[in-house]
Amino acid sequence: MIKGVFLCVGTGGHVLPAYNIIKSMLDQGIDKKNILIVTDERGIEYFKEKDFETIVYPFVSSRKGIIGYILNLGKILKSIIYLYKNLKKYKPQFLFTTGAYIAPVSAIVSKLLKVNFYIQEQNIYSGLGNKLSAPFAKIVYTSFPDTKNIQKNKIQYCGPVLNLDLNNNNEINKNSNLTIGFQGGSQGSKEINDLVYKFCEDERYFDIDIIHIVGKNNEIINTNRRNYISHNYIDDMQSFYSLIHLQVSRAGGGSLEAAYLNIYQLLVPFKHGTTSVHQQLNAEYLEKINAARIIKNYEDFTNQVDYFLENYTENIEKIKIEAGNLTISEKLVDELIK
Repeated sequence: MIKGVFLCVGTGGHVLPAYNIIKSMLDQGIDKKNILIVTDERGIEYFKEKDFETIVYPFVSSRKGIIGYILNLGKILKSIIYLYKNLKKYKPQFLFTTGAYIAPVSAIVSKLLKVNFYIQEQNIYSGLGNKLSAPFAKIVYTSFPDTKNIQKNKIQYCGPVLNLDLNNNNEINKNSNLTIGFQGGSQGSKEINDLVYKFCEDERYFDIDIIHIVGKNNEIINTNRRNYISHNYIDDMQSFYSLIHLQVSRAGGGSLEAAYLNIYQLLVPFKHGTTSVHQQLNAEYLEKINAARIIKNYEDFTNQVDYFLENYTENIEKIKIEAGNLTISEKLVDELIK
C-alpha cells in the first residue's frame, strides 16, 4: 500500500526538494513501495530510472497569476477529479507538495481524501500556489525565517531542503586557483550565460578558473579559454560546490545551498513575473547576512570580483544555515509508521 504522496512539478527548483526529502526517508528505512510521485512531463525527468511509482499529468500553470487560473478553471477541476479518483485507491496517509501550480490542486484533493497535507516553501516570499494552499495545510515548512505572503500560523521554519549529502560536505581546496562557478538553475539563464562569455574575454581575469553550468537546453559555446569548463547540467552538485570559491547565480531557493556551504555569492535576481518578487527578497536576505551581494550589470560583477580577490581569506565569516531535510523527513516517516 502506498501511503506517502509527493506532488511536485516543473523545474528542479520544485522537484529536487521533494526528491531529497524522499531520499532522507529511504535512509531511515522507508520502502520505495510506500512512496508515490505525482508530477508532470518536466518533473518526471528528475525521477526517471529511480524506480518510483509515478502519476504524470499535465497540470495547469499560469503566467498571468490568479487570472490565468480562473480562465483555466475547467481544466483545474478536471485535474482535481482525476487526481482524487487515482489517489483514492491508494488510501494515502499524507500528501506533500513543494509548491507551484500543483499546490492548490493538492490542497483540495487532501481535503477530499481527508488526509494530512504538508507544504514546503523554498522562498522568503511565498508563491501564489502555496499562498492559496496554506489554509489547507497542517504545516508549511519554510526555508527562510519570517516567510512572507503566507498564513503565519501554519509556518514552521526548518531551513532549506538541500540537494547535498549532508553527511559529506566537501571542503573547498583553499590551495587551488581561485575558481568562480556560474549557474542559472536547471534551465539556465541567458543573462548569466552572457555575463560568463564576456568575463571569458576580459584579459584582467584570465588567471581565474571558471566552471559554468549552461542549462539543460542551452548550447555550450567554445570560448577557447584554457581554464573554462562548461556543462549543460550537473547531477552531483556536491562536486561542483567542492571546486568553487565564489558563485554567480540566480536567487531562487537553491541559493541557500551555497550559503549553507559558506560559498560567497554574487546574485542576479530574475526580473520578470511573480518570480522576481521572491528572488529579489531572497537576495536581499542573503545580502543582509553577508552571504552574498546583488549585482545588476557587468561592472557590478567585476567590482565585486575585485573586492573578493582583495579580501578573501580562509577566515571569511561563517554563515550558519540550517538544513531542513531531516526535520521534514522525520515528520513524514512518523506519519507513515504510526
